[in-house]
Amino acid sequence: MSFLRLSFIPVYVSSPVAELGESSMLIGGATMYLKPDEPWPTCATCAHPLVPLLQLNASSEATPSSFRTLIPSPTPAKGARMLATMVQLFVCPEGDCYDTSTGYSTNTRSWVVRIATVPVSPSADTPYWAEARAKIEEGNGFLPARVVEGWAIGKKETLDQELLWGQDDSEEFYAAHEPEPGLKLLGHTVRGKYFCSDRECPRAGTHEHPSRRELIQLGDLHCDWEEDEALGMMATLGNAWIEQCVDHPEVLTLSMSGNW
Repeated sequence: MSFLRLSFIPVYVSSPVAELGESSMLIGGATMYLKPDEPWPTCATCAHPLVPLLQLNASSEATPSSFRTLIPSPTPAKGARMLATMVQLFVCPEGDCYDTSTGYSTNTRSWVVRIATVPVSPSADTPYWAEARAKIEEGNGFLPARVVEGWAIGKKETLDQELLWGQDDSEEFYAAHEPEPGLKLLGHTVRGKYFCSDRECPRAGTHEHPSRRELIQLGDLHCDWEEDEALGMMATLGNAWIEQCVDHPEVLTLSMSGNW
């Protein structure tokens, strides 16, 4: 059994862009796609305002259809502002708060990962949002912005060798289908010796160990990124990825693996 899954690799916009527009994903930046009446998200560990690390427009045709079909996309109400369903990851920019939390060594989470239907045009700042922005800018600031215009078809990937217990695939087969590091959609994630995740689904009646689907890989085990790359700045312990509960596709989990 090979467990082959097709992956998609990012195609970046060549010039600096601060908003999504018609593109698929915004990495970092100061643009927060929120509902007009919702509060700015804050860190459950230190209460500092979170910053956007990843916002993927699952309603955009620039996002692969095989990914979009996995994301619940409610139809906007008649007469509503133009909306989009997004996969969003907001993280704490303060000190080691996010790093410690991704290692699941705290009882709280220094991030918010969610699927949300939000206006595709950012709303004007409310007084509370303006206060949150000011607090972020007085501290470590927002992360560098980068936009993924679309996605190229990658290779079909098999499970990482750390998960291939008793598999009899040849070395040639594994070399051809080994999971790629770095940002990507679907496929299989790069794993290290250790693994950290919140394995329980919060939905009532869920199995203790629910089935999960790997949606978005954020990095790699060695953090081999440019210094000004937002994903690299936040990846100091290992490779992180966003998983989805198969039975409850609206439930997402941030997981991480490394060799520390």
